[in-house]
Amino acid sequence: MSQILDVSGLTFRHSGKKHWLKKPEIFALGPIDMQVMKGETIAIIGQNRSGKSLLAKMLAGAVEPDAGTIRLLERKYWSVKHRNARKKADITGIRMIFQHSSESMNPGISVGQILDEPLRLNSSLSESQRKDLIADTLVKVGLLREHFYFYRHMLSDGQQQRVSLARAILPDPKVLIADEPFAALDPTIRSQTVNLILRLQKEMGLAFVFISHNLGIVRHIADRVIVMDNGQIIESGKTETIFRWPQHEMTKKLVLSYQSLVPQQTLR
Repeated sequence: MSQILDVSGLTFRHSGKKHWLKKPEIFALGPIDMQVMKGETIAIIGQNRSGKSLLAKMLAGAVEPDAGTIRLLERKYWSVKHRNARKKADITGIRMIFQHSSESMNPGISVGQILDEPLRLNSSLSESQRKDLIADTLVKVGLLREHFYFYRHMLSDGQQQRVSLARAILPDPKVLIADEPFAALDPTIRSQTVNLILRLQKEMGLAFVFISHNLGIVRHIADRVIVMDNGQIIESGKTETIFRWPQHEMTKKLVLSYQSLVPQQTLR
């Protein structure tokens, strides 16, 4: 597999609001170094406030780091020095899937209008070409072409999540970033969504980086696992290696917590 994403020295430092009785809280993340290969699935795990969600947002461009470099296909996607120099084609290279899909959908416009926006802003396709591509993408994520005319209130939770996925893959990205993309779904819909993402990943050659507290899903779909604590990567490796032979105490705690919830015969 060829390298598709290279992160070097990514750093973020945030000071909380001052209070007259105590010092302001300071949260520092990084420096983070990581690489993602084409078609690879990487899970980032850790306890609350470990920095994993913040890292996902920085990778997706939703939060600006204080230092570091992100390279996409060996081209500089982001750096402090070139923070205003990203091209439209680069911006669409990394896309994000939202956890609560309903909150990311404007209830006042149709699915077609929601999906048309990223294409209208980041492509030179004509209106008819965009409409055809949107209809084809709806089918690709398991919806109907007719869903182009639906509104949010007309869709189930699972269908809303598929619209969110369609919006993410429309600009033909190279990397998908997702923060707890399955947490808000019931078990049946969750299983369908996982399988759909795996199929799309294989068809499109996508790299998938996701945050999850569900270590069952992590073990099922991730090629590699990154463990974070207090803004640092404390351990990383192949999924089965992390689950069978965790080294760091925090990793052991997370794995033991998972093992206590599943039948022991499934761990052999």
